[in-house]
Amino acid sequence: MSPQTIIILGRSGSGKGTQAELLKKLIEPCLYVYTGDLFRELAQTETAAGRKVKEIVEGGGLPDEWLAAFLWQRKLIDSLKSGRENLIIDGSPRRLDEAREMDEVLLWLGRADIKVILVDITEDEAVTRLLKRGRKDDSEQAIRSRLEWFNTQALPAIEYYEKSGRLIKVDGLGSIEEIHARIKQALNLK
Repeated sequence: MSPQTIIILGRSGSGKGTQAELLKKLIEPCLYVYTGDLFRELAQTETAAGRKVKEIVEGGGLPDEWLAAFLWQRKLIDSLKSGRENLIIDGSPRRLDEAREMDEVLLWLGRADIKVILVDITEDEAVTRLLKRGRKDDSEQAIRSRLEWFNTQALPAIEYYEKSGRLIKVDGLGSIEEIHARIKQALNLK
């Protein structure tokens, strides 16, 4: 069987990270690439780039697109050993240009069969979920600002995948188990 290449996307609060973790266990061995972790790892380094990323993240900002692409590209280059590993990418692409670049990199790595899962919830549902988790930086205004960024920046990337016939929308409402069952069914996994 060909190795799985799965990109998992969704608004903040959609539960995509939880679903990616469950999916990872289902298709082991698996390389899991989560852009948020890559930024946090860099922010902990004593480098000019690490300090800059730490400053951006602590200020509630989002590091530049080129840096996200550099980090996930480096992770793929350093971590794909045989090239036959299953792959889950979580948190990228965040913008249309990054989606096109990711396609180019994955095709270069011989991964033409790319499945893109969108864990789909409404903006209001996302706000409700994010307010419940009770983080100090999760005021309703801050959450709505992040969600607006998703609408203007991430939705064009999602539309790009939809137009290419690779987007699989999965209803993100319900229990974790119900959503996981929908993803498994969409991917024809047991």
